[in-house]
Amino acid sequence: MEMNMEDNAAVSRFSGLKNKYVIFLAACIVLSVFGAAYVVCGLQYANARKEMLAAQEATLTSWVSGTVEAANLWARSLETESKRVSSSELYRMFAEDVEKLGAQAAATINSSDVRDLEMSEDLTGLVEQVPLMRNLLLDFMNLSGLTDARIANIRGQTLLSAMSQPAPVNAGQRLTIERAMSEGKFVFGPVYGAPAGLVIDYADPVRAVADDSAEGGIPVAALLLNRAITSQIAQFLARDRQDDKLQPRLVQKVKDVVEEIQVQSSKPIALDAQRLPLNAAGEMLFDRRPALTGDDMVYSLALPAPDLHWHVVLEMPASIMDDKLRAQGLMIYGIGALISLGVVLAIALLWWVMVGREHRAVAERFEKLYRVIKQQKQLLDSVNVSLEVGLLMVDMDGQVQVCNRAFSEIVLKEETELPGMNLHVLFGNQSCLSMLEGIRRVVANNAADTIEITHPGADGDRLFRVTLYPFVDMDGQEATSGAVATFQDITEFRRNSERRRLQHINTISALVRAIESVDPYLTGHSQRMTGLADLLGKKMGLDARDCDTIRTAASLSQMGKLFVPRDLLTKSGQLTPDEQAEIMLAPQHAYDVLRDIDFGLPVAQAVYEMNERMDGKGYPQHLSGEAISMHARVLSVVNAFCAMVSPRSYRSGMPVNTALDRLRTDSSFDQQVVDALGLILRTPEGLSIATPMQDEAKA
Repeated sequence: MEMNMEDNAAVSRFSGLKNKYVIFLAACIVLSVFGAAYVVCGLQYANARKEMLAAQEATLTSWVSGTVEAANLWARSLETESKRVSSSELYRMFAEDVEKLGAQAAATINSSDVRDLEMSEDLTGLVEQVPLMRNLLLDFMNLSGLTDARIANIRGQTLLSAMSQPAPVNAGQRLTIERAMSEGKFVFGPVYGAPAGLVIDYADPVRAVADDSAEGGIPVAALLLNRAITSQIAQFLARDRQDDKLQPRLVQKVKDVVEEIQVQSSKPIALDAQRLPLNAAGEMLFDRRPALTGDDMVYSLALPAPDLHWHVVLEMPASIMDDKLRAQGLMIYGIGALISLGVVLAIALLWWVMVGREHRAVAERFEKLYRVIKQQKQLLDSVNVSLEVGLLMVDMDGQVQVCNRAFSEIVLKEETELPGMNLHVLFGNQSCLSMLEGIRRVVANNAADTIEITHPGADGDRLFRVTLYPFVDMDGQEATSGAVATFQDITEFRRNSERRRLQHINTISALVRAIESVDPYLTGHSQRMTGLADLLGKKMGLDARDCDTIRTAASLSQMGKLFVPRDLLTKSGQLTPDEQAEIMLAPQHAYDVLRDIDFGLPVAQAVYEMNERMDGKGYPQHLSGEAISMHARVLSVVNAFCAMVSPRSYRSGMPVNTALDRLRTDSSFDQQVVDALGLILRTPEGLSIATPMQDEAKA
């Protein structure tokens, strides 16, 4: 009896030790699982955070880069406009003659009472030229929308002004003149306030006529122009942005002073230079930092427009990104906790299975619970994209089972009254039919599916992307009984995409107009090339991407001629070797401009290779045969054909059939493309393009 008692006590002590060991082991396992989950979630959150910040940086960079490019194009257009006066031999000879007569003549010639003074014969001759030249300069100023235009020397003396009584050159304008003349190039001064609002000075050196052969010659004067730019600044800052919460700013550096150029202010406003931390390249990298003004924290970046000495800054309130990062963190760690709990339950399930049959029922309950957790985890994964998407669980008959608040706001119903409703009550006929068909496909295939439906909203119809996932009953049955649907509003995304597409088309149209303005004989050339290239691409069976590339490249094929001197393009006589070399640089000029524009297509390469020939005798790379892209081979044939049948300054256009015969006998062109062109010109569409060219050639 005593022995049994001792045995029982020993067994009891052993059982106690065993239970303590089991509890200790279970605690270690639980802590290990949750610890590992915490580490994994931390790494996942770090990657997600990095990707979200990178995506936001790309969005800001895209807008800032576009604005910088717009500012640069505007600056280059002003430089081109100023060359009409600064490069004119009339003004250059006038400035040179005045400067030769000395400072006294320069101070006298633009005076209102000059005719009452005793003057030399040379000065008298120059004075007699002033009224005509002033009127021409005044016409230029008015047509260009300028507030002032004058030619001044490095001493700040006005040699010729569009105004009969010009105001003296101020200190800032004199610095701009000195820079233009000392650097020998077109320069901009800082933006400042004036009665006309925000204005800017810019100057272009006026060289002596003898300096035509050398850009390095010392200028004798400078063309000083003044322009009101309040509306232009407003256009730069009002470019289309995907998020209205983004704050664009325009900043300039005047010596060591940083100023913000604001449309609503009459003059630039000084800023704390430490709030614009620029690197060696003049860029402010994307980061979280104090805003340029005020106490708010923002995510911002800045890129320079060096010719204008501006920096384009774009700020986004830090709270917006911080909230997104916080929501992403909660989602990741929540899923991690849920998975960890599932793992712990799975381990517990295995433990109970090993205990014996008496615990089988408990083990089955744990198994069912594990399945439920796994299904819930899959459901959470399906909405991991956003916490604000509408969520709906519906059976095969369209009966609502469960939904969330976001879905109730979409259908304008109370969340509590939705369970039990049918989709026919919530959606229009077409949207309801699309939903039911999608649910049946998901159930039949046991795989996710995506559809798009429209539904009325407060501001009109809204477009939703609906993602459907198969749903299995909680009792663990294998058969799919319905679907879980997530609703994501993509209305603004589609609208923005359409706006970007139209903006892209308008940009190409503007570039084509700029190209045709260089040479009157190019008018309509790009449009005719585009029409024939489009028909050729389709006739040759090229895919949609290749056709888009050829069509866009044809529109911009003459881009390089913007940078070729106009007198060479319109010259009627034979070109010299140097002049031919200058014209042959056009493909390189076009490539330098187009390669930085994101067409999503190899447009720049197609234009660059357009002048290559199958026999290797083309330019600029001397490619041959298959080394030339199909896009460039099509453009080569179309460009040559349109050029031959269209009149030029030095010849008339030739008949269509004659041009085709020349192409057929010239092995430097791809004969497959030439044959396709011959077939195109027999069709009504081809004739509608070729006939106007033929009529123009006859005229």
